[in-house]
Amino acid sequence: MRKPFLSSLEDYETIKRTPEDTPTNYEMKFCGDSFELIKLYEQLRDTIIKGGAHLIQDILSELLEININPLKIIDIVTDAMNTTGQLFSAREIFIADVWLAARCVEIIKKTIEPLIKSQGLDKDKEKIILGTVAGDVHSIGPKIVELFLEGAGYEVINLGVDVSTERFIEAVEQYKPAFVGLSAWLDTTANISLKQTILALSPLRDQYQFKIIVGGPSVTRKFAKEIGADGYGNNAEEAVQTVTQLKAGRHT
Repeated sequence: MRKPFLSSLEDYETIKRTPEDTPTNYEMKFCGDSFELIKLYEQLRDTIIKGGAHLIQDILSELLEININPLKIIDIVTDAMNTTGQLFSAREIFIADVWLAARCVEIIKKTIEPLIKSQGLDKDKEKIILGTVAGDVHSIGPKIVELFLEGAGYEVINLGVDVSTERFIEAVEQYKPAFVGLSAWLDTTANISLKQTILALSPLRDQYQFKIIVGGPSVTRKFAKEIGADGYGNNAEEAVQTVTQLKAGRHT
């Protein structure tokens, strides 16, 4: 039986956790920062996990007023979204709760992205192209994947839905990504468009050195291998794990 989503920060500690999914101890990770600052980090993390979008801007304002490195905020976002994914995988929270957490990340992104770019902190970020293949217009799942990947520190170029093979090819040539993520939610688009897109992108793999990952309700790990994908993600958390493993040179 899944627990209902929490409604206040005071209830945060009532979630039962294993050592694997306990959020990072910021007193140890950011040991040079003050106690007050550590508490702000924890508040930001916990508010993201709980989907408190109405509180995010105030917390961000406090952090940015003291000129905190925006990459540190990205680090906290990554921690929060990893924990959110783990809670969802354990059926502690619902998909709507994941969406609320992702909404918090979207607000944070809009606030700190200009700072990251103005300070030149985005130069080393690897690019990932995402898109739902031609004939398919489902966008919610890929959007959550996008926000998880951004939380993990990647630059995501989301091409949207009903994306033609030609558009994917153009995007690869333009952005030279490290990864291309393809989504197919319908049986028909998985069996036709997804296969065709991978086939069209395959000749570019050696030239641009990118990996292809796939996902969606109509896609399985076995099917992903059969059609030539490098990796498979059943959900947003697994998509990030797959990218991380492929980046490290490990097979998924």
